[in-house]
Amino acid sequence: MITLSSKSLPRLLQLLLATALISIAIALKPDPEFSDVTQAAGIAITRLKKYGAPSVVDLDRDGYPDMLFCHHDQTFEELYFNNRDGTFTKAQWGIHHDTHGFNAYPVSPDTRTMRFSMSVGGNFGRDPNPPFVFEVNPFTRAVTRIDAAVGLDQAGGRGRSAVYLDLSGGRHPQWLDVIYTNAQALNGSSQFAYENVDGNKFALRHLKGGFETSDNSLAMVTDVDGDGAVEIVAMWRFTMYKVTGEFELTDITSSVIPPGMPRTGVIAVAEIDFDNDGDFDLYLARHRVGPWLPDIAYDDILLENRNGKYVDVSNRAGIPKGTLSHGVTVGDFNNDGWVDIYVAQYTEPDFMLMNQGDGTFRRVDDVTTRPKNTRGDNAVAVDYDLDGRLDIISSQGDHNDVEYGGSYKIFRNILDMSAGESNYLNVRVGLPWDRSVTPMHAVVLLNAGNLWLSRRVGSPGTEVSNSYLENLHFGIGPRTMVDVVYVKFSNGYVVVRRNMRHGQTVLVGLHP
Repeated sequence: MITLSSKSLPRLLQLLLATALISIAIALKPDPEFSDVTQAAGIAITRLKKYGAPSVVDLDRDGYPDMLFCHHDQTFEELYFNNRDGTFTKAQWGIHHDTHGFNAYPVSPDTRTMRFSMSVGGNFGRDPNPPFVFEVNPFTRAVTRIDAAVGLDQAGGRGRSAVYLDLSGGRHPQWLDVIYTNAQALNGSSQFAYENVDGNKFALRHLKGGFETSDNSLAMVTDVDGDGAVEIVAMWRFTMYKVTGEFELTDITSSVIPPGMPRTGVIAVAEIDFDNDGDFDLYLARHRVGPWLPDIAYDDILLENRNGKYVDVSNRAGIPKGTLSHGVTVGDFNNDGWVDIYVAQYTEPDFMLMNQGDGTFRRVDDVTTRPKNTRGDNAVAVDYDLDGRLDIISSQGDHNDVEYGGSYKIFRNILDMSAGESNYLNVRVGLPWDRSVTPMHAVVLLNAGNLWLSRRVGSPGTEVSNSYLENLHFGIGPRTMVDVVYVKFSNGYVVVRRNMRHGQTVLVGLHP
């Protein structure tokens, strides 16, 4: 039995009042609202098959994100350039092929030019294809196919995705090497890599360590141990690889994931610092991805990074069970300083998990719309019009059945920020002053009072296609000043900017 003295009562009341105020503050956090502006933005509404999320990337390097749309094998793939006024213009470029996603990368620190790869099918391995690679002129927006010219046509497979990173042991970190991932072929699986030997020419290299024969067809990057060197996350069977030598990948899965954690059915992954502790956690979206998997529930998993090892906190965090997740993207949709989660569903409506700031999430339904006869695919969280609110670029449609096909949609975030409780800062990452490396995989750390936030240059979620976002969005709640922004590049170079007022896009680093 606990006995309270009269002196302890005021302190107890203060604690109870503080707890109540915190609960009220959490309850009063605004939910974002979204408006379907697809047609107003100039995007065509169609009923077509989809394959993977849209790839969102600033291809003409004007500071505003453009969009690549993959329609699988039905019609020409599409590129939309951002007009910087909330609308887009469809490019003259287009190619009709069995397409399975887009992935973009900056050529080098010495040029503004961007390139993107298009992973193409290989007829179940009977007709393996190399990726198609294109270069975008940042001044004219002209798109030129270059895969044969730069040596990226030397190996083929059932193309699915691409991962750009330094695999050469730091010999040339300014030029990104690449792994092209493939689905399992009839005669086995083959993942292959290229070394970027001089910024413009690639040489086929043999991977070592086991990943080269993996039947995982999708991949992304994270940094589990915080050493600044990214690890590769492969999926549909969750597997993590560390680069331990030149083009050598070592499987470290068993040493970093919880014992007994289910690993199959992982169809999409997002890197997220959901607890604002400075390291990167993971959200695994799970679904039955093929007839070889049992027809059971594949619950999503939230993995918290604790000192370089993952802990399954799904139950404590309130991650819904019994979902049919097909994709995931993350961002601070209500600008309160905590990263939220948008989960795309295959047959049911997509939903959002609002971060409560205490390690838990609150589910919000009906934030976006989709026709009942259309399947869900994936989405990308991005502030496409740079108004300080994270929007949703949604991929809607089945991979294989046109009867359940759909459109790419733009859902504009119309969150009311007039009360001053949902302030923001956008950080556009440039180059280190010595031009030693591109912004790819750079980590941005923002401090505003007692708030510390982490983001990575790259994609806010991966399912076949990867986006490449150099312009990163930070919600900062009621704070009006950001004390400091640190940008740590992949080679360890750090650029710092201090004392920035909210409500703007700030440039950090060199922007030629």
